[in-house]
Amino acid sequence: MTVEGYGTVKHAAFWVRGFPIFYVPYMIFPAKTKRQTGLLPPRVGYSSRNGIDTELPLFLVISDQVDATLYQRYMSERGYMQGLEFRYLGGEKSKGIFLFDILSDNIEEKNMSDQDELEISPFRRTNHTRYWLRGGADQNLPLGFHARLDTDYVSDQDYFREFEGSLFGYQARPDLTKELGRSLEDRYSPTRRSALRLSQFGDGYSLQALGSYHQRPEDLVEDRTPQPAGGFDYILLPDRFTDFPMFFSLESDYDYVWRDVGDRGHRASLSPELRFPWWLGRYVEFEPSIRYTHTAQWIDDDNQVNRDYQDKGAYDAQGRLSTSIERVFHLNGEKVKRVKHKVSPVLGYRYRNHLDKAEYRPWFEPVDDEGDINLVSFSLENYLDARLENKKGDVTYRQLATLTFIQGYDLHEARRNDEPGRNREPFVPLNGLLTVGPAKNIDIFCEAEWDHYDHEISFADVALRLSVDRSGNKKDSVNVDYRYDKAGQKNLSLTANVNLVSGFYVGGSLERDVELDHNISNSYWVGYDSQCWGMRVIAERGENETSIMVLFRLINFADIKAW
Repeated sequence: MTVEGYGTVKHAAFWVRGFPIFYVPYMIFPAKTKRQTGLLPPRVGYSSRNGIDTELPLFLVISDQVDATLYQRYMSERGYMQGLEFRYLGGEKSKGIFLFDILSDNIEEKNMSDQDELEISPFRRTNHTRYWLRGGADQNLPLGFHARLDTDYVSDQDYFREFEGSLFGYQARPDLTKELGRSLEDRYSPTRRSALRLSQFGDGYSLQALGSYHQRPEDLVEDRTPQPAGGFDYILLPDRFTDFPMFFSLESDYDYVWRDVGDRGHRASLSPELRFPWWLGRYVEFEPSIRYTHTAQWIDDDNQVNRDYQDKGAYDAQGRLSTSIERVFHLNGEKVKRVKHKVSPVLGYRYRNHLDKAEYRPWFEPVDDEGDINLVSFSLENYLDARLENKKGDVTYRQLATLTFIQGYDLHEARRNDEPGRNREPFVPLNGLLTVGPAKNIDIFCEAEWDHYDHEISFADVALRLSVDRSGNKKDSVNVDYRYDKAGQKNLSLTANVNLVSGFYVGGSLERDVELDHNISNSYWVGYDSQCWGMRVIAERGENETSIMVLFRLINFADIKAW
């Protein structure tokens, strides 16, 4: 081996417990401290859907700020797929990463009489070329502007279920959520979103221009999806009027909405707001506010012949009355010296009234229309914070838990005229939120809603994150997430990895639809790590495919995978 050069291996064998697994007559590898153009470890696999599956990545160093990876993938049943990963770094807060895969599929048309094909999706597919473009970029621009680009466009609705398996799919490519700080649409989302945003933030204001496109991959004959093709938002942040305790803010936006089939047109809104925060004595804070929103819309019909105009206004008045009570408890424990409990009861009221709503025809809104509101609410917020000291006297603070209850009372519903067979139900569901973090490696989150009239929990979400540090930089972990609503959703997600003795470990993951008693996906693995090599066997079953993967790992060298 030559430092900053290459190393070679001749007549080598890989042994496990005295048994030779495979033989390598000759191999060359880079021994350089800088990025270097060259081949990456290949991937080999097999599946009943795609046949023999192989991929050979080639890494290209283009410059100090730019690189790319070419993926050459061959599937015996589907054909030759080419992939590209392109990355650049343009300075502080300026970077981008884009990925593109394309295939000329040997199976040109989907067999709609095959039940296995229909389980992938019920939609017809006739395209011969299959592809997926995704990525994003952040870029600083002159005059204080910043651009953010997201791209996500796929050839058809079946692509993800056919070509994004574990070894060659999401897990074999960079995590865009980690790279960009924002995620793509869910793999099975009905739309794929691409967008460009330009923004400028100044003292007391923000200005943003945005255009977006929501693709329907099933290629509808009449696509009525509204597309906010272009628009802007201008926000004037709250600013105080001289010495008077009153704050003024302003929100405004404009959109041009286009769609392939259906109404198109323009919309604009303006929302000024006044807030008056002041204290009633030393212990009680009262903050009333009033907001007026005016929305105007110019709508062209499908043939672009007739244009309609409509507008509406809405007043939104709110009031918030709150106080805080807190006490410090001296525990003098080994680590926890003090605990502070803070309680904040809050009484709120909100009144929202739409004007001319009878003449207003709903068309397109960037957010859901809340309608008229006349709501009294009471919340009780609890915070438990700890002061910790180590043996050296260093002090840190940690929030041990928060607990919030929110109860609302709908005055509109309470005053509604009686209707046959329909009783008044003014109490909105009681909402409870609990977060617990008793240690740095334990996090618990719970949210639930109680329906006063059906006498049942109408919504619940419980999540647990647990990790245990082990020797040798190893870590045991357990993640559990359960979500329920009375509409019929009951989903369980579970992932666990536990280290055993002598370098062995086991783990598994499960996604299950509890309501349908059906596993969406599950995988299990067992592995062994020595000082310089490791091995893992993974069995995975998805909705349409089962796979087994064997991973051999040479520490600090490469991963050699078979599937």
